[in-house]
Amino acid sequence: MLVLVVAVAGGLLAGALLGGTLANLEHLSLRFASLVVLALLVQIVAFSPIGAHLPHDAIIALHIGSYVLLLICVAANIRRPPVMCFGAGVLSNAVTIVINGGYMPASRAALRLAGLPVSAIPHNNSELATSGDRLRFLGDVFALPHSLPLANVFSIGDIFIAIGLAWLIAEGMRGARDPAEVPAEPAPADAGPVDAARP
Repeated sequence: MLVLVVAVAGGLLAGALLGGTLANLEHLSLRFASLVVLALLVQIVAFSPIGAHLPHDAIIALHIGSYVLLLICVAANIRRPPVMCFGAGVLSNAVTIVINGGYMPASRAALRLAGLPVSAIPHNNSELATSGDRLRFLGDVFALPHSLPLANVFSIGDIFIAIGLAWLIAEGMRGARDPAEVPAEPAPADAGPVDAARP
């Protein structure tokens, strides 16, 4: 949620400063965009009171499945630079989560800074990192202080996701289109042989 709020706010601000308009977002085309919404809903279900009634393995499957949905959308739009940035963050988080059993390892310092419980019990999609976790540097090692709104831990992958999403929003506000949808310029007509006598 923190990533989405920061990304959307940053994208709207950047788009406005660059002369874009909200109306242009109506024409922002993204293949399989519905998968992004579905992935968000899946994570909300998994890490909400609803998920508390689900088996542990089901929560893990939903968490990993949400990243599969995001990666499908990324693959379908990979030509766009903002999507590449977004996809790098999604892939970073996905790999870290998968190899660590379905949760994102969070550093003790980051949890404390965010004012979150420092315990072995997972908090939302994160759990306290241990010495056995792999790629811990890609885990939730950053945090917003608990004195700030939406204080939470986040990863380097989250940063790339936020930048990519903000970039895409700003680009959309400026009216940028998918390169695959921009018609190629017609080839110039053959001018014929050059007149050698022309000065």
